[in-house]
Amino acid sequence: MSKEAGSPTTESLASPGSGNSQQLPTRKSTYAKVYNFFGFNKAYNFPLSPGYMYYFHAGAYRVGMILHLAGALPASILLVLQFTPAIRRRYITFHRINGYVILVLFFISNAAACIVLRHNHSGNRIAAQSAEAFLVIATTIGMGLAWWNIRRLQIDQHRAWMLRTMFYMGTIVTSRILTNIASKIITRMGDYYMVWSCDELDFLYKEYGLGEIPDMYSQCFSPNGTLYNRVVVNAARLPTAPERAGASSTVPFGAMLWISIILHLIGVEIYLGLTPRESERLRRVSYERQLEAGFPNPGSAGLTADRFGDAEKYTPK
Repeated sequence: MSKEAGSPTTESLASPGSGNSQQLPTRKSTYAKVYNFFGFNKAYNFPLSPGYMYYFHAGAYRVGMILHLAGALPASILLVLQFTPAIRRRYITFHRINGYVILVLFFISNAAACIVLRHNHSGNRIAAQSAEAFLVIATTIGMGLAWWNIRRLQIDQHRAWMLRTMFYMGTIVTSRILTNIASKIITRMGDYYMVWSCDELDFLYKEYGLGEIPDMYSQCFSPNGTLYNRVVVNAARLPTAPERAGASSTVPFGAMLWISIILHLIGVEIYLGLTPRESERLRRVSYERQLEAGFPNPGSAGLTADRFGDAEKYTPK
């Protein structure tokens, strides 16, 4: 692959500490137009991690990501309505229909996430993949248990498992916040790295309208100009080096996702432990509705501790 120096449409920009210059176009790139449109003045402040579109621009990963977002985004919005007390109490039919719509969208989103989960970003995503797999399993089980308990009119356990599932899903937001913080920290430290394929770099620079791969990655070029092999990329949030900005988000993401999962797992159990009166109130409501519906063991027709553990048999107070 050839390189042209001294082009009148380019300017030389050096990456701090690299000792190498990059040839960047003076015209505003497509990427710059995108992040400027959303109000960002610096490329590294834009919330999309550079490099991921290499995997999602075509093929099964693209289909999986579209289906995942098509399920997750509307389901998240509808969940707000599902947990709004005024709607839940005044519009019971809507609450039930909305719940089934969320259930379908949620399972579509999780199934699609399993397709996307396979991408490994040049072998750098094992921690993130394990965390994402855990979330798929935990949220699927949680939503399934919430559905089963409401089918059995066990409203207290339905509430508990819906809250758990919602908290688990919220780890995605927390992980992005923590990753953003971690990205700034490792940029200041300057000694974190990840591996990129030369094909990823080539796609990234063309996607952002930055021309060819910079000279610092000269090992990407064989004598006949063919892209091959992999390179080490320093993780740093630099607007002139999108691959380094992408690395600064990818490197800490897996660890931040696991930390977020732990925080949310603990947080939801603390919340449930702090609201025993609401749980007891809903247990009494469950008892009344199960008794009216003719369920055996009213008050414990769902998945309750007194059915499967050593808790005392429930008696309404």
